[in-house]
Amino acid sequence: MSRRLALVLGALALLGALLPVLTPASSSPTAISAFTEADPVVAGTARAVAGSPYRFATVLSGKPVRWNPCAPIHWQFRAAGAPKNGRAVVNAAVARIAKVTGTRWVFDGVVRSAPSTAWLPRSTSGIRPVLIGWTDAAHSDLLRGKPARVLGVTRTAWFGWRSNGVSVGSIRAAVIALDRTDRLPSNGPVSWKTVLLHELTHAMGLDHAGSSRELMYPVLQYGLRDLQPGDLQGLTKVGRRAGCVKL
Repeated sequence: MSRRLALVLGALALLGALLPVLTPASSSPTAISAFTEADPVVAGTARAVAGSPYRFATVLSGKPVRWNPCAPIHWQFRAAGAPKNGRAVVNAAVARIAKVTGTRWVFDGVVRSAPSTAWLPRSTSGIRPVLIGWTDAAHSDLLRGKPARVLGVTRTAWFGWRSNGVSVGSIRAAVIALDRTDRLPSNGPVSWKTVLLHELTHAMGLDHAGSSRELMYPVLQYGLRDLQPGDLQGLTKVGRRAGCVKL
């Protein structure tokens, strides 16, 4: 080996010893996803119960799983089976939730599909608008096997990732099935309006409240016509004021 080559190799070896050993800054993110189905809501008069004013349906790394409130939420309506003024009631409930959360809901038209689990995507490549509509147990697995006094059921689909022990997720789809066999007034206490507000709040990422003073209590109280303080507080924490969700 020539003296010049030996000097070059020696210098490279010394440089290699001085350079830090490079390792990945973080482990590769792992994709995660899940369905979340809210317990059914029923009508009735429950004894006064003191409990949490609001609860989140899913929490990842200390944060609620919610929609990205900085992006529009698209939705569609199933007209078949809807009661008189059904569309108007849905519009009003959607507008109320949009105002409270600071989100923008975009109507994408009427569809014939019954609200069921089949509507929800299995991956982010199959995202469809939120589906809201009336159906029955014969046409929707969300109502199948449920007691007769069940008024509605909501199911959401969320997607995200996990890296270095930290999980981040966001709701990307939802379906709301209202039982068309129930006979409720359009507005007022225990009406389709209050049922829809309850179910849409589930769709935004909240679970049932522990307090019977809230509209999100699992039994709709006959004295409640609108969202209550705890409901509003919970919706604020999953809305625009809580910041955008970045995945």
